[in-house]
Amino acid sequence: MSAGWVAAQVRSRSLAGHCVGRAGARAVARAGSLEAALGILAKSAYGERVHPGLDLAASGHEVFATVLWNLRVLAGWCPAMGASRLHVLAGVFELVNIEGELARIDDRCGSTPFELGSLASVARHAPPSSMGELREVLRLSPWGDPGNLDPAGVSLALRASLVRRIVDNVPEARAWAETYAALIASRLVSEGVALDADSTVSANLGAVLGATALAPQSIDQLSLALPQKVRSVLKGVTGSQDLWLAEARWWTRLWDESQEKVRRVDAGPQSVVAAVATQAADAWRVRVALEVAARAGRGIEVLDAVA
Repeated sequence: MSAGWVAAQVRSRSLAGHCVGRAGARAVARAGSLEAALGILAKSAYGERVHPGLDLAASGHEVFATVLWNLRVLAGWCPAMGASRLHVLAGVFELVNIEGELARIDDRCGSTPFELGSLASVARHAPPSSMGELREVLRLSPWGDPGNLDPAGVSLALRASLVRRIVDNVPEARAWAETYAALIASRLVSEGVALDADSTVSANLGAVLGATALAPQSIDQLSLALPQKVRSVLKGVTGSQDLWLAEARWWTRLWDESQEKVRRVDAGPQSVVAAVATQAADAWRVRVALEVAARAGRGIEVLDAVA
């Protein structure tokens, strides 16, 4: 194993070791107010970006911006093979940025963009003024042509593209991406969305889950059509009202499995990818905790599902 992987593993384990964790998230959630919760986080690994005075949206953004910064740092420590994997994983943040552009084109308020630096896969461009312009930008990028000019359709196509890119290029995260693809499919089924067999969404989801997963018309049918290793995420889910539970289960699985890999695997891409996953799961849990704190403890059952 190269010295680059050893150095990246040491760095990634250090970053993963500074996560807030389950107990820390509970303390944040029970702080009683958003301001008090931010005071707790200001003394944590998120403290360089998260501090009292931020509103809920800004604090959630900065929690994930912390993860992105760590991702950029790790990319600098990794050998080229590892850095290429982190470029693909950074697509999670680039997706949020593109959805912000979609919102602005649709005359809605877009979210604050993340600074991806060299991890960006879309070439720098002037803000597109139309869906057609944005579609052309995407067509020339690794995201590919979304085949759609509707904001919701483009967003769906991007999510399907991302899970396939992760499956194809980040084998260490393949199982997590496949399970997330099942969540995308379950959302479509619960909303009664029928996919065009020739669409890019069908092509990407079909490549990840198998073509039979695109035909079901109920969650139960979908669960049976999914690969055995994936379907457990939908246990107990009967309709759209339960999908939050499936998502919470996915994040819990991501945390538990990535933590185990960070502790046990040798230096290499698996350990670095696992450390990134650990940080992402921690950030999601912390954001949930902030929302609970902002509601003076209401909604704690959502945090219980992931903590």
